[in-house]
Amino acid sequence: MEMNCVKCGSEFPPGQRYCPVCGAPRGEMDRLVSQARTAAGKAIGASVAALDRASNEVQPAIERIANALRPAADEIGKALQPFADTTVRAANEIANAVQPVAEETVEAARLVRDKTVAVVRPAVTKAVERTGHAIQKIRERVRRT
Repeated sequence: MEMNCVKCGSEFPPGQRYCPVCGAPRGEMDRLVSQARTAAGKAIGASVAALDRASNEVQPAIERIANALRPAADEIGKALQPFADTTVRAANEIANAVQPVAEETVEAARLVRDKTVAVVRPAVTKAVERTGHAIQKIRERVRRT
């Protein structure tokens, strides 16, 4: 791990016991790094503990707010219920009005399909017959050669 000298700030090469610029011993730097790690660990632990305490103190207030708002939310739900019922009724009416039109559309599509098949079938049958005849002629020529 590379580090800088704590006295002069120059790069401290790994494996050297003393700073090449100011001569500060590496042991002193290792001790300072260790102290910094220990201090950071303590600061993190104290922060976590403080957040836990704050969370425990805030939780009852949140529950009181939720309990205070619950009746208002229930009243709003009751007030909106007639609109929900009306919306469901309107959706059912729309579905009932659209259903016959959808059924007519499906029936019209079936008629178009059936008429298309009736018109195209003779032409396809002729093409199949002609292709069959052409294949037979080709086979006969291949056999002769």
